[in-house]
Amino acid sequence: MIKRLLFHTILIFIIIIGSIFLAEISGQLVYKLNTGRWRFRINECSDKGLFILHPYLVGAPKPSVTVTRINKKGKLVKISHNSLGFRGQEVNLSKKENIRRVVALGGSSTYCTGVSNDETWPYLLGKKLGPKWEVLNLGVPGYNSVENVIQTALQIKELSPDIAIYYEGWNDMQNIYIKNLKPDYSNFHGWAQYSNLRLNALKIGDQSAAIYYLHKVLLKIFTQQEHIRITGTKNAFSGNPDYRSLYLYGRNLHSIITLCKQFNITPIMVPQVCNYDVLISDKPYDWIPFLKEKDFKRVMRYYNDKMKQVASQENVGFVNGVLEVNFSVSDFVDKVHFSYSGNDKFATILADFIKSRYIGPKTN
Repeated sequence: MIKRLLFHTILIFIIIIGSIFLAEISGQLVYKLNTGRWRFRINECSDKGLFILHPYLVGAPKPSVTVTRINKKGKLVKISHNSLGFRGQEVNLSKKENIRRVVALGGSSTYCTGVSNDETWPYLLGKKLGPKWEVLNLGVPGYNSVENVIQTALQIKELSPDIAIYYEGWNDMQNIYIKNLKPDYSNFHGWAQYSNLRLNALKIGDQSAAIYYLHKVLLKIFTQQEHIRITGTKNAFSGNPDYRSLYLYGRNLHSIITLCKQFNITPIMVPQVCNYDVLISDKPYDWIPFLKEKDFKRVMRYYNDKMKQVASQENVGFVNGVLEVNFSVSDFVDKVHFSYSGNDKFATILADFIKSRYIGPKTN
């Protein structure tokens, strides 16, 4: 009797463990098919632990944090935020006397995902401008012109910057071909930021596919959390202009420039540069649901042209030089983000542009 009970107990235990193991293997395979990566490797190149929930911006950099990550080329990178929540070294909220302060705004290509703090273009720009200049990196992965309007309206004035650089385009392009796109991008982009910044990461079992899918099911059953549902316009995957998204992008840039002028800040518009040599497939680009990779360069030009048009209308600086340099595959760590060499080239162009127009220190 005891032997039979022990046998059944062991058998049940083996069945349970085997079922859990099978569920996990199956979940990992499904996750790999859906996302192109394994769930158990989700934290290697992610932003987990670097950002916190924000009531207006969805997410914002977590102050005073340092993490080590592996970029998409397998290199260890060190990322740290100062006590003000900016990427980089400690700075005073108040600008020092006889120093010109520059703030750099944008998404992950300003934040510089994939490289260490001393390899980002805002850091390198500060070095190239010299000791009379100070560059603050206010970039946040996923941020586009909507978040930058909020940052410009409510955050940067107390930093007293002389110049604000806006490196824009790619993240706004995420909204292309979305049917009934809301003017604040809230029916797609805002919701997507939760996963983009890993704000929805689980405290326990985050790398388990079985737990991940179980969590999704339980959320759907027991909460009122909205699920992102988007459909494409008739121009989806066409590579043609999307006049709705382009209009909203231009409107936001006008708002940013107007706010800068009101605060006596000089805005500089910088068009987006991407690793077009590898964006050649017929597959949808994973960050932009209704755009094929092979159409990326053509569509990016629509947004860069819109920025150039707005800059001309507002009579502010537009750094066309970044579009004239031949960036190679080695200048990127992936399809969009610069490596050290790319950031160095980019910072050199910006430094030359700024020095040619704004010479000499400025007192408070």
